[in-house]
Amino acid sequence: MFVQRALPLAMLLAAFTSTAAATDAIEERMADVIPNAEIDSIQETGMDGIYEVRYGTEIFYVSGDGKYLLQGNLIDLDTRDNLTQGSLRGVRADMFAEIDDRELVVYSPNGDTRGVLNVFTDPNCPYCRELHQDIPQYLEAGIKVRYLMFPVLGQNSPEIMDRIWCADDREDAMDRAKTGDTLDHIDGSCDTPQDAHLALGQQLNVRGTPALITEDGQQMSGYQEPEAVIERIVGGS
Repeated sequence: MFVQRALPLAMLLAAFTSTAAATDAIEERMADVIPNAEIDSIQETGMDGIYEVRYGTEIFYVSGDGKYLLQGNLIDLDTRDNLTQGSLRGVRADMFAEIDDRELVVYSPNGDTRGVLNVFTDPNCPYCRELHQDIPQYLEAGIKVRYLMFPVLGQNSPEIMDRIWCADDREDAMDRAKTGDTLDHIDGSCDTPQDAHLALGQQLNVRGTPALITEDGQQMSGYQEPEAVIERIVGGS
């Protein structure tokens, strides 16, 4: 009986020791490979001896002895799941969960909130304006829409975004900007989170607007039909 109980414990301790040794080896080797960056996490994968190493939104796969490094998507061929994107989805969800509504321009449904859609937007982006026209449909479905500044398409886009943020009524200012109003009557000299939003977008590899990120970390590029987005957010709930 004692032997039967001791064996699983011994196996558990051996696995823990092996993982700890691999973590140390990976940290030491990656400090040479990427010397000025701090590792956010080291996780086991479904492959023996291969570990997921994450720096922010960058993921590498490294052998437990620190000798080999792979970069790219890890696919489970049995389930067809993209394990790399699954990990990044969780990272994105955590990032947006930490952003308070007060740091964004927010459109909230009147009733219960069933989901959240975060949108990087530019006032001069035609597809962003098309998406903005869908906001009533999102709100009716119980989806809160949260706008982040990503002014990259026009020379006056940063100024317009600052004016939206500095307006007494940000939603009204956003509505007007989406119709082509440059909001010249608004003083845009207040402190804004524009730089922080741009940095976040760049970290997430946002390359254009609109860029959509759901509450659970799904990322979509470009204009999407609202019915499809709503289905992805709330499903059959």
